[in-house]
This record gives sequence, structure tokens and C-alpha cells, in this order.
Amino acid sequence: MAKNTVGRLIAGNSTDSADIVYATGFFAPDEFFYAEVDGHKYAFVSVLEFARAKAEMNQDVTVVDWAEISARAGSEYRGCLPAGISRVFGITKWIVPPRFPFCYVQQLKQFGIEVELENGMFFPQRKIKTAKEIEFIRAAMKATEEAQCQVREFIAESTVNAQGYLEWKGKTLTCELIRSEVEAEFKRKSFSAVGTIISCGPDSALPHCTGSGPIVAGAPVIADIFPRSDVNGYWGDMTRTYVKGKACRRLREMHAAVLKVNESVEAMLKPGIECSAMQDFCIRTIEGAGFRTGHDADGIPCGFFHGLGHSLGLEIHEAPRFALSDHELLKPGHVITVEPGVYYHDIGGVRIEDTVLITETGIENFCTLTKELEVS
Repeated sequence: MAKNTVGRLIAGNSTDSADIVYATGFFAPDEFFYAEVDGHKYAFVSVLEFARAKAEMNQDVTVVDWAEISARAGSEYRGCLPAGISRVFGITKWIVPPRFPFCYVQQLKQFGIEVELENGMFFPQRKIKTAKEIEFIRAAMKATEEAQCQVREFIAESTVNAQGYLEWKGKTLTCELIRSEVEAEFKRKSFSAVGTIISCGPDSALPHCTGSGPIVAGAPVIADIFPRSDVNGYWGDMTRTYVKGKACRRLREMHAAVLKVNESVEAMLKPGIECSAMQDFCIRTIEGAGFRTGHDADGIPCGFFHGLGHSLGLEIHEAPRFALSDHELLKPGHVITVEPGVYYHDIGGVRIEDTVLITETGIENFCTLTKELEVS
């Protein structure tokens, strides 16, 4: 029985819990448990996963068959493995992450075991990426950029029909067609992409609209691509905006303003820069270029109304973030996106996004693809 009656506990599967992947390095579709007790790390898995977990789990984690825990805890604890773990290890209080299942909280309390929510990130060290993590992200970004090039090629190789729609290899080029081709190619490379944003025209003014229907000549096409590695769980993220043929003057001005912010921020980024300062800079620059943020006549948000960027790793959105409320100072090892945008429903939207690594002196930009708007 452990000397320390306070432990740390995670319950989850490898798809939904980045923390459990970070702690164990193990991928399982079903729920399992991770605990830190008296300086030791344990993973509790079913018999279905035991042999694989022993072979694949991080070496500093002891793998335990949860049937063994149930047997040692006794019949009173059958049906609540966290309570059984508590009994076996002498735990009277668990520190848990924000997404810890509430059903277990209730069960643990019935056994007189206290549950306390971690104040902040469960693993704050996740903010600073290790050399190994950076390589994982770099590989994800390589696949992301290849997909972005694929999208551009679809548009470049297309012709415009009499209705103003793009045609590709005898088919109407649609948001759905591009998305399906991109996501299928990711699977061939051992990545998964769900909800890839290929939005055109008015849909592109809705930042998270996945997009549907034909690609229209002269209208903005936002391609926001964010795959996750099936092998290690790390994400990539990249956005470009395209127009087939000539864009209208207002759209070119929107793109110029967004591009200026994107490039200016990337030139300023280095250790010691405050996240909120970059968000403030973006807001002021876009407003200074004549693009008002607010709501249109129909009450739809317009202008620049989202964060300038977010960190990524085992989750697509991690801390720190570029937001007025985030006063964290950037440090070497932070990986963060730079994605300003401008959106007006009558024209569409423009967003340009790179993912960068904060280095000792500035940044390493994982994105090399050019950022021009018009595709002939």
C-alpha cells in the first residue's frame, strides 16, 4: 500500500484523451486508466490490451491487468475500477484532469474517496515540445502541406464552365470532391483528417464551415487542413485561401491585409513575446486596413473575430493561445499557429495559417507553400 494517500488519475481512450497518450505513449480504442502513486506510474488495461500494452507502453509505466486489481480489491469494488485501484494502493484522494468522467467521480465519492480537479493543465510540460515531439509535428506538417498543394492543383487544373463552376476531369469540382480526395490520401499516409474545411463563397465567411457545393470561379476558397497522425497522435494545421481566376478588388484588399498580419507577426515572434500582444496587434492592424469587426445587418459576425492562433501537439487546440486573455510569454519549444482572417458574408472569407516553432532567436516555419490568392 502506498505511503502517499494522494494520487493522480486519468481515465480515457487514446482518441479522446491527449493526456493519457502523453503519459503512456499507448494507443487503445477503449478506455483504460493511468495513475501516478507515490512517485510510480501505472497503466491499468483489460486483458485484451495487456500484451500489447506491455510491448508498446512507455518504459517508465508499469502495466497492470485490471482483473488483478479487481481480485485484490474484493467483490465490494467490482464495477468501479477506480475505487478498486484506490483500495489496492491506499488512495484517499485523486487529482484528476478536467475531462475526467463524472460517473467515476460519483462512484469514488460513494466509497469515501475525494476527487479534486487539477488547477490548470494536468501536464503543463506539454506546452514545451521535446525534440521528438517536434519531429512528429514536422512530419504532420509535411503531410499537411502536401495536401494543401493537392487542393491548389485541383483548382489550377480545373476549367470554368458556362455557369461559372469549376470542372475537373469532366466532373463539377465541389467542396465534397476535394475533401474526399484529400482525406483519402491522408489515410494512405497513416493520417486521419475529419472535417477538412473546403469552403467557397459565403460559406468561407463562416470560419468552421466545412463547405459544400460547387467551387465557383472568382469566389474565395478557404482550405483549412488539419490531420492527426495514426501512428503517434500529433497534429498538423495549415490554411490557404484561393480564387480561381481574378478576384474582385475588395477580396484582394482583404487578402493583402490578412497576409500583412500573417507575415508581420511571424517576423516579430521570438521568446519573451506576450501572446496577448500579438492578438492586439492583429486586431489593430486589420481595423487599420479598413476592415471593421462587428455584425452585419443580419446579425452575423464579420471582420476579424477569432484568435490569431493556438498551439498544437497531441490536441489540435492547446495552450498557449494568441488571445487578449492569454498573457503567457512565448518560450523556445512552443509550437503555435499564426492564422489571421477577415470575413464578410457578402464577399466570403480570407484566412492564411502557418504553424511555427518558437526557437531561441525567432521561429522555424513548418510551412513553405506560397500564399498568393489567385490561381490561374
